[in-house]
Amino acid sequence: MIDHYDTLGVARGASLTDIRRAYRARMRSAHPDARKTSSAAGSNSSSTTAEVTRIAEAWNVLSSPARRAAYDLQTATGSAAGVQANEPTFSFIDADADLDRVYEPARFPWRFVLVVIGIGSAFLILLHIMGDPMPRRGIDGLINSGSCVDFDNLGAAFEVECDGPYQAVVRELVPFNSACDSDTTQARDRQGMGTVCLAP
Repeated sequence: MIDHYDTLGVARGASLTDIRRAYRARMRSAHPDARKTSSAAGSNSSSTTAEVTRIAEAWNVLSSPARRAAYDLQTATGSAAGVQANEPTFSFIDADADLDRVYEPARFPWRFVLVVIGIGSAFLILLHIMGDPMPRRGIDGLINSGSCVDFDNLGAAFEVECDGPYQAVVRELVPFNSACDSDTTQARDRQGMGTVCLAP
């Protein structure tokens, strides 16, 4: 079995920085372009390729903390077959592979929101249709524009229900020192709030 530490020329307790430095130095020395003579490079091309492969394999195992720990454990127990079975030599699967994954940006659920708004609006309209009508405003004794009035024996106007008998409809209520329009008649408000201008 090939010892990856021996291939890179580092101790078993070497740091990742030392392993990286040794890997680069060994690759530079093993590369065919680093050979002194072209004849030597040509005669040892297969051995050079095998050496580069061994160096790359050693770096692949020792540069990953997980693969290095598994390699150390299996070499300590003498299970060379386990190294080959559990750790592919040139595996592109890494524990940090998810860091390179590109996720689609989150989108706002417009369709769901519109459906909820539509259902809510239909429910409110249905409640309005089926619900009781607004109660009619009762007599509060305060004369306003549109109030129905009768007159007491002194000629003062007071508010009455419009769905019953009444004598006049108020156009507006003006202060005592103001005059009503010429096409209206006027009376005194029994509550003393001002002058009642009555529609013709």
